Amino acid sequence: MQYAGIILGIITFVMIGILHVAVVKIERIWGAHLWPWFVVIGVLMGIGSLFVDDVLVSALLGINGFMFAWSGPELKKQKERVAQGYYHEH
Repeated sequence: MQYAGIILGIITFVMIGILHVAVVKIERIWGAHLWPWFVVIGVLMGIGSLFVDDVLVSALLGINGFMFAWSGPELKKQKERVAQGYYHEH
């Protein structure tokens, strides 16, 4: 049996939930100016995935790298959503 697909699916699902909450809380506590750090971490994880021999670990790094890189611009969008009244201000 191959468990790699279900492992990737579960971890991806959990990380999406974690990063969604993280974007909201980070914007509320520290503001949206931290967005470049998410992009940098994402790019580094993506690059790191190229150098890992284990396919599962490489895939996890690549997937999480893209999710972190996506979360960076989402921090800026979250600031706009707060300004429009969709979320509470900090």
